[in-house]
Amino acid sequence: MNALGFLRPLGQTWTALAVVILAIALVTLMAQSWLAAQAFLITAGTMGFAGGLIWSATTGTTVIARATEASAYVMALWVLTPLFLIIPFIMLAHGMSYPEALFESYSAFTTTGAILRAPENVPDTVIFWRCMLSFLGGYLTLLTAAGVLAAFDNTGLELRKSILLTVSKENIFSNLHIAARRIAFIYCGLTAVGFLLLLASSVPAFEALCLAFSAISTGGYTVSSGALDGQVNGLAIAILAVITFIGASNIAYLRNLVSRHETGLNMEPLAMIVAVAALAFLFFLGTIHVAGPHHIIADAIFVVTTTGFTVSNSAGHVPLAAVLAAMIGGAVASTAGGLKISRLVILSRAALAELARMAHPSGIVSVKFRGRTTASPAMLALWATVLGYIGLVAIGVVLLALSGEPFEGAWSSAATAIANAGPLHDQLSPDHAWADMAPVSLGITVLLMVLGRLEVLAGLAAIAALFRRF
Repeated sequence: MNALGFLRPLGQTWTALAVVILAIALVTLMAQSWLAAQAFLITAGTMGFAGGLIWSATTGTTVIARATEASAYVMALWVLTPLFLIIPFIMLAHGMSYPEALFESYSAFTTTGAILRAPENVPDTVIFWRCMLSFLGGYLTLLTAAGVLAAFDNTGLELRKSILLTVSKENIFSNLHIAARRIAFIYCGLTAVGFLLLLASSVPAFEALCLAFSAISTGGYTVSSGALDGQVNGLAIAILAVITFIGASNIAYLRNLVSRHETGLNMEPLAMIVAVAALAFLFFLGTIHVAGPHHIIADAIFVVTTTGFTVSNSAGHVPLAAVLAAMIGGAVASTAGGLKISRLVILSRAALAELARMAHPSGIVSVKFRGRTTASPAMLALWATVLGYIGLVAIGVVLLALSGEPFEGAWSSAATAIANAGPLHDQLSPDHAWADMAPVSLGITVLLMVLGRLEVLAGLAAIAALFRRF
């Protein structure tokens, strides 16, 4: 039974999601949105039935979950869950096909934010559903990072480990409920604050709720097409920039900041600030002073955090820099996509250490992160992640090109899909937007979205572990 030890937490997760969706259905029912309530009730019923059936079937069994079971849980969560979530897209978006609904579901749940239909062409309930799925996907991203994948950091760096939860390699799921509770408190609290701030900046309630969900999860969904400066005022744009930066920050650092009042900046937020400043400078040069500096800074934040909002489309003027920044991404244990900036910082330190060794062959030079000295296995794991990431982008470009996509659209869609920065693709390649891609190409990008959310190496390791076990 241990080989199927991932089923119980999967059933519990699906049941919890069903309860949340049921609550949404009841709210829409009270608002007399009958079709939306029906769609949400069917979704909650199917997911709750599957989750409850699995949970009840595994009750009473002794589960000692190690790497294989944790890998199976994470893979099943990201691969199977969106299949339940397509129902509102099919029922509420007139004429949406099953492949389109699948793409929208995976895009929202992985917080990629790519869309096939403009907000003006779908009802408000679909816009809300996109933002809500992005919000739920952001929460589960944090949960799997701090509550599951942290157990795989056994090479010495322990990038994902935090004070939120100490994961035991002997039984990874034993403390998952603790992580779920702690992360939910912080995540929902930050979202509520963001919503209230947007309301205070004169943003209507519906737009404020959708933007708050989308910003904290770095999903990048908006309620209208076009740049943000045509939808909300300057104060709201500044608030969204702050929320997205918070969403892309390490949740353990945020907890220390709020509960322990530890105001000192550590390596990750400092590195993100430097990345934003460098990208804003490139945007400033590329736009030739077309946009104001505050818009350029906001655009840089939205790219680095992999959110994909735009104010003045600065990314379209410097596309290569924007894609590279999005591929680097935000902090570990955050809702942002990308490689995660801490990995790049560590590799940069390693490169400087190698140069120091060349200058002083007899000296002892070490690379440290959070007070730990990095060992060879840790550096090998980091290089494997980076090379795997780049390799998957290259493979994605080739596959998309073979499926008929032009090179410009292929490299942009592959890079932004694996970075979970979907709206950025439409900025960089407006002539080859997501809506213009063939179904086969959309399927390829869905796979890249999932692998990007699994941080590539964890996803590949999970697949390898499952093949070895089964």
